Amino acid sequence: MKTLFLGGLLMLFSNVALAGDIFEVVSAKFVEGTSYEEQKDLMGQLNEVVKGFRGFKSRDYYYSKENGRWIDFVVWTDLASAKAASEQAMKDPKAGAVFSKMEEKSMIFSHYERISGVKK
Repeated sequence: MKTLFLGGLLMLFSNVALAGDIFEVVSAKFVEGTSYEEQKDLMGQLNEVVKGFRGFKSRDYYYSKENGRWIDFVVWTDLASAKAASEQAMKDPKAGAVFSKMEEKSMIFSHYERISGVKK
């Protein structure tokens, strides 16, 4: 079910990327006891980290009140840049502070390449 949801989200936002761009989709939940306001602040702190990485194009994040999960949607110029940024983020102290508040076991992290789409 989570894969279907992520695939639908990817299709929804496929219009923002160009051929060859890579979509990074992360679905995450924060540990119990982390208030919504703190979660929102922590997600915002990742903006400063991610925008400094080579190949970064855009980042949007969304929250579901229904299930208390966040979707982080990042567009990269290429897969090599996306993977390098992931490795760098794991070493970044600011990103580490955010990641330490997330439920690691329930996180879904994937890279996708746009294959096709339709516009109205």
